[in-house]
Amino acid sequence: MSSNAANLSRADRLALAQAAIMELAGDYKSQLRDDVGSLKKIWAETDKTSPSPTHIREIFALAHNLKGQAGSFGYELVTKIAASLCELTRDDPDCSVRVPALDKHVRILDQVVAKDVKGDGGETGAKIISLLGTL
Repeated sequence: MSSNAANLSRADRLALAQAAIMELAGDYKSQLRDDVGSLKKIWAETDKTSPSPTHIREIFALAHNLKGQAGSFGYELVTKIAASLCELTRDDPDCSVRVPALDKHVRILDQVVAKDVKGDGGETGAKIISLLGTL
């Protein structure tokens, strides 16, 4: 931290940090679309009768990144969907019995990002999370 930043009040430092996050938000929207595009591509290449452990690990890694980043940029619904997808793929290379749930997660995540749903998605977001919880 520079000496000028050290002299700022906590509120001023927080405002600067928030401004920096907002500046990155436009870049993140593009990154979010790229990450979900990669997720869709991996899912499309996955053998649905016997998903490979490699594909499941790649899906988990992308979902984990989305879970960790999306909320910081105002995409709380994406974070929740990605967290659910992480749970489905965590430590389970044989997800063949979970294929319908995985498919639903990828398709819903794609729609949420395509429609640029920010925040928690309101009532629709709550319904989505409830639906995913029953899979």
